[in-house]
Amino acid sequence: MSKARLLAPWVGWEDRSANYHVVSRIVGQDFLLDSKGKEQFVRYMRMYEEFCGVRVLTYCIMSNHFHILVEVPPKCDQQLDDAALIERLSVIYSKEHVAMVSEHLALLAGATHKQGREACHKLRESYTRRMWDLGLFMKTLKQRFSLWYNKKHGRRGTLWEARYKSVLVENGYAARTMAAYIDLNPIRAGMVRDPKDYRWSGYAEAVAGGKLARNGVMRILSELDSDTGHDGWSGARNIEKYDWRSVAKRYRLCLFEDGASFGEPTADAQGARKKRKGFSQEEVEREQDRDGQLSIAAIA
Repeated sequence: MSKARLLAPWVGWEDRSANYHVVSRIVGQDFLLDSKGKEQFVRYMRMYEEFCGVRVLTYCIMSNHFHILVEVPPKCDQQLDDAALIERLSVIYSKEHVAMVSEHLALLAGATHKQGREACHKLRESYTRRMWDLGLFMKTLKQRFSLWYNKKHGRRGTLWEARYKSVLVENGYAARTMAAYIDLNPIRAGMVRDPKDYRWSGYAEAVAGGKLARNGVMRILSELDSDTGHDGWSGARNIEKYDWRSVAKRYRLCLFEDGASFGEPTADAQGARKKRKGFSQEEVEREQDRDGQLSIAAIA
């Protein structure tokens, strides 16, 4: 029997968002995701992020697994009017389907009798029940990508090894540390020497100018800077006051300083010494001397 997911203890009774580190692996841990597959996965991730009303703080799509740090707000279906609902639907549904739903909502909007109001609520709920929910965000994302991948490669059957794994992550230092851990995956794997050069990660997307990715990093650091604890989804963490260039420097230093630990030698099962991939002390010191500053072209 599968175990129930661990959710934040306040979910369902208090107006607070929650962060989760989510991991899922390809069946057999085979390296099936090439560059096109990773691009498509990120595209679907952003689509369902918008539809479900969650916020991806950072992510990393590897060849046989992925990591996502996602912020899930409390349920707020009563705050989603019909126009906003239609806008959400247009992200993942065809124009024809969206037009049909829009027409039905317009017909039911003026209903005064109980049956009409119930029909309107039922129609809206058939879509909003899939929003602001970690499990349904992950389910629809993985299913949609599986359908695309199997069709493209002429394969059948499951693509993912098992259900995704999730860990609740506190705001502040814990979220900052987890974000760095995720963005450092390509460094640990020896795929790149600089995390900004791995295209399919939140940090690289942010450096390349991606607004959503930059907002994710600024969100993480804004929570780190606050000493007042948690807010709700739309609380006092006003990331607009943060300048991306200053945030980029701070986060880059965090990546290099955290990544240095991966360069420490470890012992394998036979006791042989080996060095894990990571930043050398010289690389960290050079980055510190630059204060994490990238060229204007890299962070414009």
